Amino acid sequence: MAGFRKINIDSSSDKTYSDQIVEQYIRAIQTGTLLVGSKLPSIRDLSLTLKINKIGVITAYNKLCDAGYIKAKAGSGYYVTYKPQKKSDHTSDKTVSSINQDPPITIQDISNQPLFYHSNESITNLGGNEIPKNLGIMEDLRGITRTIFSNNSIIYQYPNRQGFLPLREFIAFELENKGMPIFNADQILICNGAIQALNIVLNTYLSPNDHIVIEAPNYEFYFSSIILKKYQHIYLERTPEKINLSEMIKSEIKNKRPKIFILYSNCNNPTSGILSSVERHEIINLAKEVNAIIIEMDIYKGLNYDDFVPPYLSAMDGFNHTIYISSYSKIFAPGVRIGYLASNNEKIQKLLLMKTFHQITSSLIDQQIVYEMCIRGILKKHIHKLKDSYRSKRDTLISMLKKTSPQGSKWNHPEAGMHLWFEFPQGEDLKVIEERSFEKKISIAPGYYFYPNKINCNFMRINFANLEPVQTYNSLETIFTIWRNASSRKWITKK
Repeated sequence: MAGFRKINIDSSSDKTYSDQIVEQYIRAIQTGTLLVGSKLPSIRDLSLTLKINKIGVITAYNKLCDAGYIKAKAGSGYYVTYKPQKKSDHTSDKTVSSINQDPPITIQDISNQPLFYHSNESITNLGGNEIPKNLGIMEDLRGITRTIFSNNSIIYQYPNRQGFLPLREFIAFELENKGMPIFNADQILICNGAIQALNIVLNTYLSPNDHIVIEAPNYEFYFSSIILKKYQHIYLERTPEKINLSEMIKSEIKNKRPKIFILYSNCNNPTSGILSSVERHEIINLAKEVNAIIIEMDIYKGLNYDDFVPPYLSAMDGFNHTIYISSYSKIFAPGVRIGYLASNNEKIQKLLLMKTFHQITSSLIDQQIVYEMCIRGILKKHIHKLKDSYRSKRDTLISMLKKTSPQGSKWNHPEAGMHLWFEFPQGEDLKVIEERSFEKKISIAPGYYFYPNKINCNFMRINFANLEPVQTYNSLETIFTIWRNASSRKWITKK
């Protein structure tokens, strides 16, 4: 590591040790102080030199690897792989480069990467977004794939640009039964998951500096996408019980006239909140008044524990101002990247043009797997099994929280999805709790990841679906002990 041997740690800084390490290495790599091929100190050596826990170094190296700055070589160590771009003397070259290359990843982007996205089997992930593997349907899948691959020419076919017709017909029938005005399969567009579907809509209808309405807290990647695309935002505060539609917010929306509303109708992530019928009517009327499109996100479809679900926004609106987005990631498998858009024919054809601009088509094999799962009734049975398991784990988690959580804690009673929104009493900064929990090999999802600008708050998302009760209980006990100890030390110091 010639030319760069000094990492400085400031123990009084608000930034975690891992973030400080990341920042200094990125600065050295981007400025050319550390060249491609340079070897970084081993995890053990750096932790001893800095006198910090090895987990902090591991976290920093993981973040640098994920961002493409370094790479681990088995049995050898970590090496710099990022080469800074040379400045071009030709303006035309700069223009082409800016169009064809993705925006550079900044220090802030990497420093804010949630720890619960770094998958590691030795880490207990209490706050992630994973679905349980032990409820899988591998035997059914093996039979389905044998059927699909009995047609030897399947991998040589170009799928329909709009998606596998039998699957679109099944989705159309399903949505029609939910009250949506679906008349044919042409109103369905298959995509590679819900995120791609959302980006297709945003790229079709928005330009930089256009206003959009989005809930907060929310799925953390949405905020990064909004900032990257330079959209102006109006945030609707969301709790498990309600959404903020105060007169002040309504007035702001009417004045700024946003073009898009992005809303979860039946299960918000992370709060698991469900929009009431009254709120749905208010939102539709507000969107009509400013001539905005509502993107109705239904990622956890079918995972509502109550038999009654209010009518969908798209059913109430008749697809005049709505576009419906869903996927099979949370009810089947995230590795099978199938999501879809539904709306009227005019909007779908417009969205299809945008989709094919970036991608000709979605995987025919994945689409056929999902179709066979649906048509054989396997997926329907699987969803019932998920709901029974999740409901039981939710109730068990709430019983655990009543016994183990700090006095003054609060939480909701989720009626859908797989997450519980937990609120600590006022006390220690959750950034500190996150890092200390990670040192104990427990990954949590502090609330600040789900708010714009990563504002400090005392919320935590808990995934009750993915872990067995014993793992959950042990993790909660450890986290709450860390919180109590940290808060006690803080109180003693202040006094």
